Amino acid sequence: MSSLDLLWILLSAFLVFLMQFGFSLIETGTVRTKNTINVAMKNLIDTVFGIMFFWLLGFGFMFGSSSFGLFGTSSFLIDGTNLEQNAIFFFQSMFAATAITIVSGAVAERIKFNAYIIVAIFVAAFIYPIFGHWAWNENGWLAKLGFVDFAGSTVVHSVGAWIGLAGTLVLGPRLGKFRKGKIKYFAPSNHNFIVFGVFILFLAWFGFNAGSLLKFDLKITLILLNTLISAIFGGFAAWLLTFVNKEKTKVEMFSFGIIAGLVGITAGCHLFTIYEAAVVGFISTLIMHVSNDFITKKLKIDDPLSVIGIHGFAGAWGTIALALFTASPKGLSFVEFFIVQSLGVIVAFIFSFTLGIILFLILYKYKFLRVKKRNEVIGLNTSEHNAKLPWVETIESIVSIMKTGNLNKKIYEERDTEVGIVAKFFNYLLNMLKERNENLKKSNRSLHKKAYFDSLTKVLNRRGFLEKMKRKPYGDNYSVIIADIDKFKTINDTYGHDIGDIILSEFAEVIGNKIRLDDIFARWGGEEFILIINTSSLNAVQNIAEKIRLDIEKTKFTKVGKVTASFGVSSFKASNNSFDDVFKNADDALYQAKKLGRNRVYCY
Repeated sequence: MSSLDLLWILLSAFLVFLMQFGFSLIETGTVRTKNTINVAMKNLIDTVFGIMFFWLLGFGFMFGSSSFGLFGTSSFLIDGTNLEQNAIFFFQSMFAATAITIVSGAVAERIKFNAYIIVAIFVAAFIYPIFGHWAWNENGWLAKLGFVDFAGSTVVHSVGAWIGLAGTLVLGPRLGKFRKGKIKYFAPSNHNFIVFGVFILFLAWFGFNAGSLLKFDLKITLILLNTLISAIFGGFAAWLLTFVNKEKTKVEMFSFGIIAGLVGITAGCHLFTIYEAAVVGFISTLIMHVSNDFITKKLKIDDPLSVIGIHGFAGAWGTIALALFTASPKGLSFVEFFIVQSLGVIVAFIFSFTLGIILFLILYKYKFLRVKKRNEVIGLNTSEHNAKLPWVETIESIVSIMKTGNLNKKIYEERDTEVGIVAKFFNYLLNMLKERNENLKKSNRSLHKKAYFDSLTKVLNRRGFLEKMKRKPYGDNYSVIIADIDKFKTINDTYGHDIGDIILSEFAEVIGNKIRLDDIFARWGGEEFILIINTSSLNAVQNIAEKIRLDIEKTKFTKVGKVTASFGVSSFKASNNSFDDVFKNADDALYQAKKLGRNRVYCY
């Protein structure tokens, strides 16, 4: 290996390492705010545990001496003495981390953090390197058949996607994603991050593809140009789809179209012509779009970052497209080359998906896979890392106030920050709302009083009385007293209505002072009042009415002096009696009291 080749490999490895940053931005931007820290941490975990176990086991299984073309048996735990091998390991370890990151997007927002670490370890140590051995080790059985995947459309991207598919099936959809036959759209937390992430990936992919040549050669220019053109036409296809469907250009659709174009070209970027690269990129996005719609709308599979469509199906298409557009480097016929490429794609799916299903089912069986519903609702930032974003805390506080209706709560005001300004403004609105609420309560009390109380006598009016009786406060265990001021028309005619009003008010006050707290007293209309006494004993009620009558007779009323009243009393006579029946009987008794000379109590 020349110094120039070594330099190129290392520079490419630096670019590939940037893919972790790009994926972090895209995932963080795509998921909801309450899970952004979690997905960022998972990308960091990919780097730590992925590279650690790729060094311990994965690199040996992938590039060690081949055993029957199935797996490597050497180069485990390399010690760094082989300097050329160091460069290859450094470059390939970045690929391993990328394969794991793809899985992360499919299982986002509901997998336990420690469960994901186990998945990352198995992918880096076994699943990815063993299939990689078949395809990329010169003695791997697929490589010997003539299978070509230059930089990993299938080896890296599809393998990661099929493991992610297994994860989504075992995990199930996010809470609320599919409800009553409808698919809920979860708005991304930050569209800018998605765009920035795509720019980073775009740049890093040049190292991903061109670095896979493992030497500094003029052929790099073709690889770089094919990568560029395919990505551009992937983005163009995404825009065209939105234009044909008369939709606005969505950030996710356009961004993911570019990535699909990059994934599709990766398998044959060293062999395609520029024109073929454009076709591959364009079709990659179409395949991504159709497959995403199918798995989401028809199969009801929840893939938060469209991993299965972008990396799985677009990667498979890019690998098979090699046989459609190029000649086999090993001299296979068109049919033979197509069969070998298709076989590689199918084997990648069966191997990755099967092992993925087994791994996720084991984690599921031991209840180690998915977070609890409560934790999923509050978000994995808090439940898995005890970390919160200021905006999230503020929003949670606002939601809490909205749910409880407790206007005495306050939002924490962080000084000299945008969040603090919003919190301060919200607290100001809360104070205003609290004041308005108090005024509204006072207004409601006033309206209630006007609606249900007699403005003159301050006791219940007929409407208020009937409303209270609807609630059946005493069941059928009560009696009715109707009181009527004797010769009230004469009082009005003699002394005027203003004095009549005073008499009514004083009359109500005399009765109000004599009844118990649990009795109901109301003005029925005109000079007629009604009492509900909480007892069905007619004798007891008659005594109460008689005492009230005597008190009225003894009272000196304003201007008039002596005022008398007649009383009709009744209680339930049969089990099927209603209030109307008892009231009619009391009214008949009142009529008899009047007929017998007034100023007396008569019982029905």
